[in-house]
Amino acid sequence: MLVRNLKVKTEYMNLKNAIFVALVFLISHKSFAKSNLKQSLIVVHVQSVGGKGKSQFKQKIFSYHFLNGSFVGRDELLSVDGKKDGKDYIRTDNGQNTIYKDRYLITGIGNIIDLVDKTVLFDGKAGLIRCSNDSAIFYTNDLFKGKFYSIYDFNAKQYREVKDQLFKPKFGRDVEYDKIVSPFKINYYPQGKPKVVLCADAGYGQQGIKNISYVPDPPMYWIDNSNFLFSYFNKDNTELSFYKINVDTKASILVGKIAMSSESDAATLSVVSSDQLIMRLGNKQVFIDLKNNLVNLLDFTKPVYGFSYETKADSKGRSIKLNGKDLGKFHFESRNFMPGENIAAFVKEMVLGSESYQQGLSVWNYGKQGWQSVDADEVLTLVGWIKE
Repeated sequence: MLVRNLKVKTEYMNLKNAIFVALVFLISHKSFAKSNLKQSLIVVHVQSVGGKGKSQFKQKIFSYHFLNGSFVGRDELLSVDGKKDGKDYIRTDNGQNTIYKDRYLITGIGNIIDLVDKTVLFDGKAGLIRCSNDSAIFYTNDLFKGKFYSIYDFNAKQYREVKDQLFKPKFGRDVEYDKIVSPFKINYYPQGKPKVVLCADAGYGQQGIKNISYVPDPPMYWIDNSNFLFSYFNKDNTELSFYKINVDTKASILVGKIAMSSESDAATLSVVSSDQLIMRLGNKQVFIDLKNNLVNLLDFTKPVYGFSYETKADSKGRSIKLNGKDLGKFHFESRNFMPGENIAAFVKEMVLGSESYQQGLSVWNYGKQGWQSVDADEVLTLVGWIKE
């Protein structure tokens, strides 16, 4: 009798817990549906037109509207030229785009676009350091323009160079790659003193990047004002190493290395915490632990808004997860996966042999707990989500 009562009690508790979980799930979905959450995905479409020996690289920027995760329509915001006089002009496909205050699109090369007023605010090139206090801070290191910081004031809609020699919005000193010969060098330029060669062999840089006729500077990250990390690409681009260097002592430490293959997109570094970094290398993600001097390739990306995806694809594609729950397996490029709050989108592809073809957008509908297909042709890049 005691065993029977215990079994009944256990079954009752299991049923009670199941009902509680179901109620929480139902309430969360109802609250989500009643919230009338309006979000927009900024998508750039491309239209390349050849003419007079040059290519006009027309980019059309659209806002795809979603209500509680369901697609409700799209608007074309503006068109921008990717090429001007045969040179790069506004490029949303080079580097990592940033959306500031759900309004301003800052491209990977430093152009600024107002998505509300539908205008280009700044068409120059500069490296974005950060956005704060209604301003964007940039750093320029150009052979012809020189080295300087600059600020764009969103309120005044003005761009200005910083003349204050003591202005220093980030860690670091005046170091740069010398790419005149291979392998590259890293030089340090102490104020009022001769240059110092910190590293006589800094690798060969990342080769074979599409739409770039030069080898960009390998990603670098300042740990503090005396120490920085740099990326070492070997000559054949089959191995990638990471080193820490101290500017004062010139001592270097190998943090770690991985095997790699050539990628068509430039590698980028992003900060997870003060001693953890993520390098995006094509579809791969490299986790860098500066504290413990560890480097490893991730099987799944670090979750963003709970969404993560498999870094290595097989014949069926790559898996997507939300808070550890499997959402399916699809073919897509990592640069065309964009997570948001309770929503995510990717450009679905159909793979035939060595060729792939876009099949529009797939968007996760949190309320319906499923993927929705949205027509979208010739997507160049997914910029990001904004709240309306």
